[in-house]
Amino acid sequence: MSDLTELRQKIDAIDTELLRLLNERATVAKEIGVIKNKSSLPIYSPDREMKLLRSLVERSKGPLGTEAIHAIYREIMSASIALEKDVAIACLGPSGSPSHQSSLRKFGSSVRYTLLPSIAAVFEEVSANRADCGVVPMEDPEHGFLGATLDELAETDLSICTEMDSEFAEGPRHIVIGRQSNAPSGHDQTLVLLRLANKPGALVSALEPFRENQINLTHFASRTSRDGKSETLFFVQADGHKNDLEGSDLFQSLSQNCRAVKILGSYPIPQK
Repeated sequence: MSDLTELRQKIDAIDTELLRLLNERATVAKEIGVIKNKSSLPIYSPDREMKLLRSLVERSKGPLGTEAIHAIYREIMSASIALEKDVAIACLGPSGSPSHQSSLRKFGSSVRYTLLPSIAAVFEEVSANRADCGVVPMEDPEHGFLGATLDELAETDLSICTEMDSEFAEGPRHIVIGRQSNAPSGHDQTLVLLRLANKPGALVSALEPFRENQINLTHFASRTSRDGKSETLFFVQADGHKNDLEGSDLFQSLSQNCRAVKILGSYPIPQK
């Protein structure tokens, strides 16, 4: 029993030191928030978040595993973000919905959530600056990309900030939308919208520049344009940040074969 008492006292001492360090971290986070707010910089930085989590996992010597480290730091970062600003996250409701649960896993319990009745309403909330970010379903295992989300992405000025895989294999994949563009994280992907004429060979010609530039494509989806024009919207997810893709002649080549080309966002590839 004396051994147990001694170990508990050791835990208490460690917890006291952890609390001191967490409060010290929180103080620094508040100072960062002041700088960000003065400079109108986004509070949420997916590239910084991904680099931090990767670094923590790489530096960890155990016994904590990757999932445990992510879960612990999710709440630490959530508390820090809330200290920097009164952050609002819009997501598809109701409370407890897959979108709400994905939002909680991404942003933690310290930020404020706005639950909305439709995907279009989430986009509108962020576009109107009533929310800092929005979370919407992007793809489910049975039906692939969701048409309602693709329709909104085709028309919005918002960008995809990051994506989130479901906690369960049968759950939908979600994306975070925001008003900012991401800096490269070193392990990124980009979603590109191609507007194609409805004619034979249009898709083959449009995709040729990706092959010529040896750019790997990971997801595809198509939609008929909502505005009634005789064109097809083709969504392509490619490996690499837009800065990397712009370094080649990719977009110039794409514009020659497409009616329009739109970058919908570059964002970190989720860490497994």
